Amino acid sequence: MNKTGERGAVGEDFTVSRLKARGYQILARNYHTCYGEIDIIAATARYIVFVEVKTRMASSGVAPEEAVTLTKQKRLLKTALLYLQKYPSPLQPRFDVAGVLLGEGNQVVGFRYTANAFEGEGFL
Repeated sequence: MNKTGERGAVGEDFTVSRLKARGYQILARNYHTCYGEIDIIAATARYIVFVEVKTRMASSGVAPEEAVTLTKQKRLLKTALLYLQKYPSPLQPRFDVAGVLLGEGNQVVGFRYTANAFEGEGFL
């Protein structure tokens, strides 16, 4: 695994631990389709949550969440629709974004979680 992949895995693992601590049930990780990948799919009593995790070095000076562009959002929505076709759910879909900042030795030094970061209406 390259350094970027290692950092991404650290960010995803950290996000999963935070979600579990808040009572989320993890349904899938790294769910792939022809449109792309959803890092984490989780559930609460009310929502099925599609989580995009962006991990960056704190020294980069750029907020990780800025990488979730409109194009990326469209790909996430299409991937989520395919997931829901395969695994129907009565829960309300929600798209969240987790931004993880790493310091030396890939230690988490910052974390920002945005629930309902974007909506799927009008994308397709």
